[in-house]
Amino acid sequence: MEYRTRTSGIARVVLCAMLGTALLSTGATAATPSMNAAAQDPFGGQGAADYAAFHVSESGLLKPQDLGNPAAGASTTSTLVTQANLNLRTGNSTRHKVILTMPKGASVKVLSKAANGWYKLSYKGRTGWASGQYLKAAKTTAKPRTVSKPPATLVTQANLNMRTGSSTKHKIVLTIAKGANVKVLSKAANGWYKVNYKGRTGWASGQYLKATAPKATPKPIAPQTTQGKGPNLTKSVVLTYDDCPLTLSAFDAVVKYAAKSNIGLVLAPTGNCLASFKSRYGVDLADRARAHGQWVINHSVSHPDLRRLSCANGAKQLQGTGVRTNWGRPPYGAINDNVRCAYQRADMRIWTWTVDTMDWQVKNKKTIVARASQAKAGDTVLMHMQWQGFDVDAIRQIGNNLGKRGLTVCRAYHGPKGGVQKTPVKLPASLPC
Repeated sequence: MEYRTRTSGIARVVLCAMLGTALLSTGATAATPSMNAAAQDPFGGQGAADYAAFHVSESGLLKPQDLGNPAAGASTTSTLVTQANLNLRTGNSTRHKVILTMPKGASVKVLSKAANGWYKLSYKGRTGWASGQYLKAAKTTAKPRTVSKPPATLVTQANLNMRTGSSTKHKIVLTIAKGANVKVLSKAANGWYKVNYKGRTGWASGQYLKATAPKATPKPIAPQTTQGKGPNLTKSVVLTYDDCPLTLSAFDAVVKYAAKSNIGLVLAPTGNCLASFKSRYGVDLADRARAHGQWVINHSVSHPDLRRLSCANGAKQLQGTGVRTNWGRPPYGAINDNVRCAYQRADMRIWTWTVDTMDWQVKNKKTIVARASQAKAGDTVLMHMQWQGFDVDAIRQIGNNLGKRGLTVCRAYHGPKGGVQKTPVKLPASLPC
């Protein structure tokens, strides 16, 4: 090195002694002015700190460890990456012997750091020193967002615009109908799909594309103008009874009398009622009523207000443990769009009433009979099995009163063979009254 060859041994010792004294008196090895230009640095651009540390050490006036514990200045980064082909040396300066050359981009483990900016490293099982000038922390780059392979085809869940690009800012090519199958070509990171439909290619939002067909939405059901009369297309009066009888004996007495008197009643027991009698007596009330020529319709499982339920939950009430047939009466006669939807989903029609005796309120046989007896031709009269209208004597009186006015009650089911026969589970489009 040029600087060293021009300095005599004595001058060098004196110089080093003076420099060492200055360093000890100020304690400022790390604050020594930097010599950035290589021409000013006898160690190839390593800086004044390298220069001082090496020469003072060589003079014997200061040892490298006297500059401070290298571990105290150790980097918090446990791994660094070489920024060029870099020599790994036996000591922390270019004076020391080269152990090996680490290639650019190599990851090295940091053991400690010297005050002069050199690092003690471990690389491929070898330990040595390298200049920190060519070592930097590894760049943490975010992993590229991977897009999973899209399915070959998808189904539109609504009428969906195909566009020229993968956002709503792009021009519409055409509108794809709901439920259409589209061929998938690729998928963008924002969830849009490049699709082919009827020979046209474009982009569509993945929000409205799924692997399965869209769920069928029940068509709105128009209010039935004849839902009060149900399937009674005759001029006969139909006597109907909801809910649940008080006793099995009372139930048997009524259905047997009706069959003997050629009267066809319409009964609407709840699912809970059927389950209760089945559990207590082993009797299926619906089947026993049908055996005597009586008609049985659905009245839900537990008698909730179906308006407060969703279409799906309302349908569960109709398709549960209650009567499975094609006509039903909503509890309380309460109807809205949810209820209509539930009946459509359960494949039933709604049958309410045209005359309400309000038997649950008056609880008086005479009043109930009088109100039922005011029915007109083709009416459906509402009563309940737990009140006084569900009684052999009450039914006899109602029939007689209607007869005096020239009206008849619907007759029991006779079937094609004549005589009272077991009624079918599903009611005909028109009751044979």
